[in-house]
Amino acid sequence: MFRYGKRVLMVFAAIYIGMMAAACDEKDPKKESNSKGKTTTTAASKDETFGLNETAVFSDLKIAAIEIKASGGSEYNKPGSGNVFVGVKFTIENISNQDQIISSILLFDAYADDVKSDLSITASMEFNSKTLDGTVAPGKKLIGYYTMELPTTTKMIELNVKSDWLSNAKAKFVLDMPK
Repeated sequence: MFRYGKRVLMVFAAIYIGMMAAACDEKDPKKESNSKGKTTTTAASKDETFGLNETAVFSDLKIAAIEIKASGGSEYNKPGSGNVFVGVKFTIENISNQDQIISSILLFDAYADDVKSDLSITASMEFNSKTLDGTVAPGKKLIGYYTMELPTTTKMIELNVKSDWLSNAKAKFVLDMPK
């Protein structure tokens, strides 16, 4: 009986190691910029940041922040005192030949002036748009908002986006707080 348990443990250990190796295989994204109708792609350095309308190109996905908006809320949906709703609109394109699963909770980490901020479902109602969650077929796009409730004094927003929840590679989008 002990021998059988040892074999099962070894199989699970091998599977775990294989998954970790596959996750570490992802390379840092490339940077794609579009200026005057010309698209250029360059290798992004480890500390490079992406701004509005710049695209992070991973092996399976292209991710671009295309718009940032702030809202004081509506009659029945207001942020807390001293806060504002902020939405960053992203386009995520599947450039692989397999379906890609996107999860805003698993793939996005947000910071407002270097303080961790979480996804806000209340804020997402204000932007009347889809969230960044779903399955994207090969060659197709997902467009939606990552939404937060932030202090009105926030100056800078940082969104770290991974192409896969097991991956170490990420793109850092640094955006100014909208006025």
